[in-house]
Amino acid sequence: MTSAFYWSLVAGACTALGAFLLFFRRSWGNRSLSFFLGLAAGVMVAVVVFDMLPSAFVYSGFSKAVVGFVCGMVLLMAADKKIMGPRNAEKSLVGLGYLVMLGIAVHDLPEGMAIAFGSEMKARTGMVIALGIGIHNIPEGMAIAAPLLMGGVKKQKVLLQILLVGLITPLGTILGDGMVHLLPGLLPAMLGLASGIMIYLVLFQLLPQAKARDKSVRWGGFWLGMLIILTATYI
Repeated sequence: MTSAFYWSLVAGACTALGAFLLFFRRSWGNRSLSFFLGLAAGVMVAVVVFDMLPSAFVYSGFSKAVVGFVCGMVLLMAADKKIMGPRNAEKSLVGLGYLVMLGIAVHDLPEGMAIAFGSEMKARTGMVIALGIGIHNIPEGMAIAAPLLMGGVKKQKVLLQILLVGLITPLGTILGDGMVHLLPGLLPAMLGLASGIMIYLVLFQLLPQAKARDKSVRWGGFWLGMLIILTATYI
C-alpha cells in the first residue's frame, strides 16, 4: 500500500468524526435544524467554489467539468424524485439525509483520485491534499448526520453508513493510482459531476428545507459553513 492510500484513509475517517460530534446533542428544534441545514448548504457551495471547480480547471478540463456539472444536476433531479416525495416531515428529513450522503459520496471519489494524482507529482503534495480533504470532511460528516439524526435514524446506523461513505475516499485513491497514466482526463468530469449534484442539493433541498423551519437562522449556518471550508482551503 502507498502512503497516499493511508493518508486517504485518515481523510475518509474525518467524515465519521464530524458525525460523531453531533451525537452529543440530545434534542433538535426547528432553529437547530435550520442552522445545520444552512451549514450543510454553505459547506457544499464552498467546496464546489473553492475546491472542486478550481481543481477541474487546473487539470485543463473546463468543458469536461461543465458537461459533468450538467449531468450531476440531471442525475440528482432524477434521484430526488425517487427518494423524496409526498412524505411526512420525519421521513422527508431522512430522505434529505440520504440525498446529502449521495452527493458527498460522489464528491469523495474524485477527491481520493486527487490525492493519488498529487502524490504522483510529489509525496508531500498528496499528504497536504489529504489533510485538506480531511478538514473538509468533518463538516461534511455533520451535514450527512444532522438530518438523519433529526429524522430518527439510530446513531449506530448513522455512524456505520458514514464510515462506509468515508471508505470512498481511499477507494478513489486506489482508482487514481491506476488511472493516473491511463485516463487522467476523467478527473475534471468527475469533479464537475460531483459539483452539479451538490449545487442541486443546495438550491432545491437544503436551503428550501431550512427556510421552511426558520427564515433567518439558516443564513448564519450557511456563512459559517462557507467560512469553515474557505479557512480549511487556505490554511
